[in-house]
Amino acid sequence: MVRGIRLWLVLLFVTVFTGGGSILYLSHAAEESHGPAANEFPALSGTMSGDYANLAVNIVEHSVFSRSTTTPFTPDAWRTPGYPVFLAPFYALFGNFFPVLIAQVGILFLTVLLIFQMATRFMSRRWALALSILYLVLPTTTLAVASLLTETLFVFCFILALYLCFFSEWKHMYVRWTLAGLLLAAAAYIRPASLYILPFFLFGYFVLYLPWSTISRKHIIAAGLLSIMFVAGLFPWCYRNKQLFDQFSFASTGAFVLFRQFATAFYETYNDIPNLEARYILLERAGLPPGPVPGDFASAESLKKVAVEVITEHPFSYAFFHATTFIPFFTSSGAQNYWFFAQTLRPDFNPAPEPSLIQAIHPFSWTKLTVVLENHGWTLLENAFWGAISLLMLVGLWYSKDRRLAWMFLTLIFYFALVTGPMAHARYRMPVEPLILMIAFSGVAFLSENRVRLISRVVKTGS
Repeated sequence: MVRGIRLWLVLLFVTVFTGGGSILYLSHAAEESHGPAANEFPALSGTMSGDYANLAVNIVEHSVFSRSTTTPFTPDAWRTPGYPVFLAPFYALFGNFFPVLIAQVGILFLTVLLIFQMATRFMSRRWALALSILYLVLPTTTLAVASLLTETLFVFCFILALYLCFFSEWKHMYVRWTLAGLLLAAAAYIRPASLYILPFFLFGYFVLYLPWSTISRKHIIAAGLLSIMFVAGLFPWCYRNKQLFDQFSFASTGAFVLFRQFATAFYETYNDIPNLEARYILLERAGLPPGPVPGDFASAESLKKVAVEVITEHPFSYAFFHATTFIPFFTSSGAQNYWFFAQTLRPDFNPAPEPSLIQAIHPFSWTKLTVVLENHGWTLLENAFWGAISLLMLVGLWYSKDRRLAWMFLTLIFYFALVTGPMAHARYRMPVEPLILMIAFSGVAFLSENRVRLISRVVKTGS
């Protein structure tokens, strides 16, 4: 018991050190910018953080879910209320959002405790502690905890749902899975990217995790309760959108992302034209004027129709294109994301356009790939690290204390890789980084802890 408390104290110290240090560094960078960030941090206007802040302010001051900063406060269907509702009490109590960062350090500590406990299912406490500390020092983790981004809160809800389903010693299975369904719904309110996770979850559970001979009525009922609570949890917001926008839908982001990211990026690479040109061509096909892609429900159907047409015109080429997006998803650099965020605090920061990794590999271009490597050479070490971790996942899938659970986790990892698509970068990998690390470390730990027996088996086989 004493040893367990000491481990928790170690994790608390590292959490405060990394999370607090990141907050201090970004706060200092904002102050030294001598620009708007000096007064606005962490709610920077014109950014995603500013959007969440505006929504929270309007919830408190005007009782409306709107990103508007002036009247009329038009109701918003682009964002979902999970994170703004989390922010609102802090604004109501303190009049600013800096205390949110302190709260997120606490949430990160609870999350890493869950990760540590889950990891002990796969490996010894020593390995689990190393994994947990590594998670705390990752650039993605330290960036999210020190900014008004959804990842810290999302990962907590997501990991807690998995903990209740597969790790909790609480005997009331139906209650655990009911709560997990609500937590997954809450996670969708925080980040709509998890909206369609349920089919992947059920596939992983019944096909990869449970041995078919052990599937019972209890498992089916528990999964049914999780599904019902997940759908029921999303219903109120869908009903709200039906009342306000005549669309029984969770958010207006789906059609936008399908058009702006998936179809436009594919059209751009397939025809080897600039992204802006590809966007304007497709907007014209959708009967919309050139400019920013609209994100409202009114344009959603025409955007979705054109996006589906573009994708299905060359289905095999698109499948290959989408598969290449797994590369940046699994190997992108969180340090690059952190650096870019810190640079945006400067009022004179104006990043020059450059080719992305996707543009360099599909269609393949040595010239573009060289530019990408030159511009991001200082983060290649982290790229290589994540590449190695991805390869070690293969080891964990076959050599692990709980191979079935590792395959279950892989299903969820690939769900996020699929829905991320051409947007793939470290921030979109963050929700499943704990699962990636658990699978990879489980294989390494298993081989390390059983190396004598494995070497003996190889020697016997050779003789």
